[in-house]
Amino acid sequence: MWACSALALPGCSADGATGRPQLFVLPPEPAAPVTQPAPDVAILAPGQAAPPASAASADPAACATASVEVELVRQPVDIIIAIDNSASMDDEARAVEANLNVNFAEILQQSGVDYRVILVSEHRERNLQDTAVCILSPLSTLSVCPSAEPGTSERFFQYSIEVGSRDSFQVLLESFDGREPDDFGLAPRGWAERLRPEAKQVFLEITDDDENSSAQEFLAALTALAPQFFGTDPTQPDLVWHSIVGLAARQVATEPYLATDPIETRECDGDVFNAGATYQELSRLTGGLRFPICEFDGYDAVFRAIAQDVVLGSRNACELPIPEPPEGRALDLGAVAVSYRPGSGGPARVLGQVRDVAACGADAFLVDGAGVHLCPDACDVVSTDPNAAVEVLFTCESTLLR
Repeated sequence: MWACSALALPGCSADGATGRPQLFVLPPEPAAPVTQPAPDVAILAPGQAAPPASAASADPAACATASVEVELVRQPVDIIIAIDNSASMDDEARAVEANLNVNFAEILQQSGVDYRVILVSEHRERNLQDTAVCILSPLSTLSVCPSAEPGTSERFFQYSIEVGSRDSFQVLLESFDGREPDDFGLAPRGWAERLRPEAKQVFLEITDDDENSSAQEFLAALTALAPQFFGTDPTQPDLVWHSIVGLAARQVATEPYLATDPIETRECDGDVFNAGATYQELSRLTGGLRFPICEFDGYDAVFRAIAQDVVLGSRNACELPIPEPPEGRALDLGAVAVSYRPGSGGPARVLGQVRDVAACGADAFLVDGAGVHLCPDACDVVSTDPNAAVEVLFTCESTLLR
């Protein structure tokens, strides 16, 4: 999630932090309404009348508008990938090796996301281990595969343990804290050693089969095991689960099934055991994406899509803070002005303020005491534009508090 801090521009002081802004506020449009300032401070709710003002106390030379610059900080992301090592997974293992660096990690790196990849799957020490997985640099430190052991790096760690066709949940739970050790003794306390409490936790399951236990049972066990990482409520877990499983492809094979789509019971055109309904349900419960495992030639697009979803999920460019008003001023929340400038360099689009969510649209925002909130459709547009600029102008009311 994005964390925001506000910084008033020259002439309107407000506490804030500096940094590399990616979402920022530009000077107001000439037509923006400006009222006369007064010496005392208050925040006015939309529609609330200002207290009586004293004309003698107003300073005509003082600033009457407060423009804010928003610094955005990406939330770190830990990505846990579980890959089935059963006998039917040889083609899938090679496809993962070919795409994890180029079409996954590279996108995350270029986006600036602070990410880690934790791979829970058997490491390939010999060529005869057809279904084991070996990851090369730059994600790992290995220059050649197969190798004697995984190449741990700042961004990558492999917990080498065999994952069967129907026991990913069990393996993940028992290897989390090292109850089931990894093959090389690299993490005595389990892959939990690599997790960060401040990070968002994202899972990716890759298998041609299904699970022995239910999605609800797994979430209950996972949140009970480590609520600091995965949340305390199994009905609202703090994680996202993506699935590459045996479900049938859509008309465009690389187009994902979304959380709002029902479980697909048909199987994809390949050597799979079933459609992976349990993993699909887990993706639906956590807002994850689902792809068919049979489309080996399309794994590049699949990994790019999942990486892009991780990038977007690490940001929230749609919640803007209300700055502290300048000394002797009050902010009129009913007169906030917002516009969005596309990263492509196109013309700015003015967003209109609405009273409630029911009135929301693609060009609208709401304001309350907690901040400025872009409406969902407007948020979708801004969040998918990595170089977007949002301009916000807060107008000061003349106010005298007695």
